[in-house]
Amino acid sequence: MNVLYITYDGLLDPLGSSQILPYIKGISTHQDGVVILSFEKPERMLRGQQSMLSDIMHYGIHWMPLRFTKGFGLAGKLWDLSRMYFWSFYLAYKYSIRIVHARSHSPAQVGLFLKRVLKKKLIFDFRGLWVDERIDKGGWDLSNFFDRLQYKYFKRVEKKLLAQADQIVVLTNKVVSEVVRLGAKPSSKITVIPCCADFNHFLLSTNTHKSKARTLTGIPDDAFVLGHLGSVGSMYMLDRFFHLYELVTNVRDDCHLLIITQDISALEGLMKRYLKPHLYSRVHIKSASRDEVPTLLSAIDVMVSFILPSYARIAASPTKMAECFATGAPVIANPGVGDVASIINELDGGRVANPFSDIDLKKVVQELDEICLKGGQHLRDAAHSKLGLEIAEKCYQSVYGEITKTMIVRE
Repeated sequence: MNVLYITYDGLLDPLGSSQILPYIKGISTHQDGVVILSFEKPERMLRGQQSMLSDIMHYGIHWMPLRFTKGFGLAGKLWDLSRMYFWSFYLAYKYSIRIVHARSHSPAQVGLFLKRVLKKKLIFDFRGLWVDERIDKGGWDLSNFFDRLQYKYFKRVEKKLLAQADQIVVLTNKVVSEVVRLGAKPSSKITVIPCCADFNHFLLSTNTHKSKARTLTGIPDDAFVLGHLGSVGSMYMLDRFFHLYELVTNVRDDCHLLIITQDISALEGLMKRYLKPHLYSRVHIKSASRDEVPTLLSAIDVMVSFILPSYARIAASPTKMAECFATGAPVIANPGVGDVASIINELDGGRVANPFSDIDLKKVVQELDEICLKGGQHLRDAAHSKLGLEIAEKCYQSVYGEITKTMIVRE
């Protein structure tokens, strides 16, 4: 085996099936064997282990899933990290691994250990400003001494990882200069690979698809549908999404919402807090697996992606944007999140608006039909050349090629 891929996210998680496994399959086409070490939720292992093994059987991929520790706070995380160190060392030694591909910060710590002790090459798949994301998401409070201590420690670790990785992969052009400032080697070692979508999985929405999806969701065929896909935590500003919806209902009575999420109880709480009761009847909520999402997306005319801007968000690349473009759905999004605004403007794939500005939102309401016309085959085609899975695969092949060159020179 040539590559050890370490991820704290599970292959059986929604993220694993959309943003981890497809990339690893691509890597396996140009590397002589890949070993994956991942942490899986027990309930998902019971449901999906056998189908996953069948799926990867023909790709030259060996998978070692470890049980993800739920609860126990910091102690649980330290236990998982200790097992990550042990089993990564074991696998790297057993399979004579040459390259460690570490997805995010904790796996990269282990990857750096293997680089130092076993002289392996390290790809740091940075993903985002994880340390600062912990603050954004409420995991750490810098007014708390212990949380502040953790923050400072992991920022030091981040600097070491960036300085010593052989290759770094980031999600956005916006974060490249910041990664260099934080300690990365010259930018030639940094590759930008945005979150891409499998355009064979997310097919173009046709009238037939749309009618079927609306029947499944209970939405009238002649409705105008705004959509939300994914998590509903505070970072995703559902309050502003509901505000936009109310502004739309003031001028047109055919507007419905479709919200595709697995956080249904949290969503219901947000609706009670931010949405007027008389509008509930036109809100349609669906929990969906990855295989079900493309069908449901066909019901949507325009996707709304509001994400709270912050320092950490400059590194973010929302997967749902690529997935919506693949189905031909335009996107309304806010600035201050990675390369989102520049991609929408480049593809003419929707509108960029400030969700805190009623002037901006009212302008969006007036232009909804115009925004809707930006969708379809031409949007899918334009997005495919920028956000298709094949683009990510070529970029990863280039990253591995650069590492292989340095290994050949040394040998």
